[in-house]
Amino acid sequence: MKLKHKLFGLGLVLVALSMNAIAQNQSTPTQHMQHMQHMQQGPMSMQGMVPHQMSEQRMAQMQSRRAERRAKRLQELKVFLQLQDKQEADWSTFSAALQSPVTRPSPMNPAEMEKLTTPERIDKMMAMKAARDAQINSRMNATKTFYASLNPQQQKVFDTHASRALKRHGMGPGHRG
Repeated sequence: MKLKHKLFGLGLVLVALSMNAIAQNQSTPTQHMQHMQHMQQGPMSMQGMVPHQMSEQRMAQMQSRRAERRAKRLQELKVFLQLQDKQEADWSTFSAALQSPVTRPSPMNPAEMEKLTTPERIDKMMAMKAARDAQINSRMNATKTFYASLNPQQQKVFDTHASRALKRHGMGPGHRG
């Protein structure tokens, strides 16, 4: 039954794509020439910016909202855990590790990447991945250390809270990728 649904969905997508292609083919010659000129200009045509990049202001606003939500969730978790005085230091270390966002590497300059050989490009990408992995491992280790300081009841509360966070990020049970 699922296969039929997938095939039907695929068929709908193909029909939509073919209708779009037909509509594009019916454009006037001048529209076609304009489209071709735009394609020749490449993705950097919009004043040196890749079209899918967000403005720095919008990115900063998004990061600010994300940081506010993260701080709110951490504060809620702290209330639910009912921490004891001796656990406050561990909480501070844990929350500090989670407050700092995992930094994304700056986009690679296509002109610079073209100058590199394939092994050099791979090395550069691996270095970027290693830096990101180090940040993520730091967060995971801080979480494990804090979790070890909790009593069994607090661990259950933490597990419930962490499970909701995983679901929020699409990693919960039943996630199909």
